[in-house]
Amino acid sequence: MWKNFNFSVKVIVLVCVLTLFAALTGVGYHSMSNQIRDIGIQNAGDEMLSGYKNELKDIVDVMASTLAAATEGETDVKEIHKTYSKLAKGARFFPDKSGYFFIFEEEVSFIHASQPELEGKDLVDLRDVNGVFVIQELDKIAKAGGGYLEYYWDKPGKGNQPKLSYTKMIPDSPYSIGAGVYIDDIEEREQAIFTTMNDFTKSFLTKWAVILLAVFFVVVLPLTFYMIKSMTAPLARLTEIAAEYSRGALDSDIEYTDRKDEIGALSRAIKRLGSSTRIVMKKLEEANSRR
Repeated sequence: MWKNFNFSVKVIVLVCVLTLFAALTGVGYHSMSNQIRDIGIQNAGDEMLSGYKNELKDIVDVMASTLAAATEGETDVKEIHKTYSKLAKGARFFPDKSGYFFIFEEEVSFIHASQPELEGKDLVDLRDVNGVFVIQELDKIAKAGGGYLEYYWDKPGKGNQPKLSYTKMIPDSPYSIGAGVYIDDIEEREQAIFTTMNDFTKSFLTKWAVILLAVFFVVVLPLTFYMIKSMTAPLARLTEIAAEYSRGALDSDIEYTDRKDEIGALSRAIKRLGSSTRIVMKKLEEANSRR
């Protein structure tokens, strides 16, 4: 089928294929940049979360050891509460001072630095907006050797926000101690990275598309039409000359013989054919005249 198309169509098809290839390359680049962006955002979020986890664990471990040492041998609950309150209630950490300690005896609040009104209350049924039994889970984690829990908790001025807490048992006591950090800034950081990278990608792709379109309309299209014309016009003329030769008209002027491409080679071959045909015809006429 391909051989049935003329040269102009073939060149246009070739240009269309190259244009499609360029478009697919752009789509592939866009997809790759999106994947790189998502990986970068995920890594940044994971790194921030890991940093928070390490910091929380260090803070809780130190305070748990401090409280255990400060109340070693003490059995009076009021004295223990007094000592815990003195050491833990005033402690604030993280740049925004949102970090604080909470101490529980199973599901009953014993010390709560941020919400002292909760002290003495059984919070076994306390759930967050997603239905997580926060205090139950923290108690299980502490008794299992310590660990982390993600849940939602009220953040002053912002409502329910994601929070990460680390909890463990205070050595040689029935109390667990924990501390938490709001991790809504991780989502904010991820969103900031997404916006920055997305804006950069869009800006780059827009500029690149403008450049490609400009090159296409200013260079590719004119060059394509020029190439088509530079080939089809000579081929059409040489075809006419060949047709004239077939009818015996051998005096047609052959152009393009000075070209260095295939058109030039074809022109010179047709010219030689014309010269050879004229010589043969002349000899035939001389032979006929001598008869």
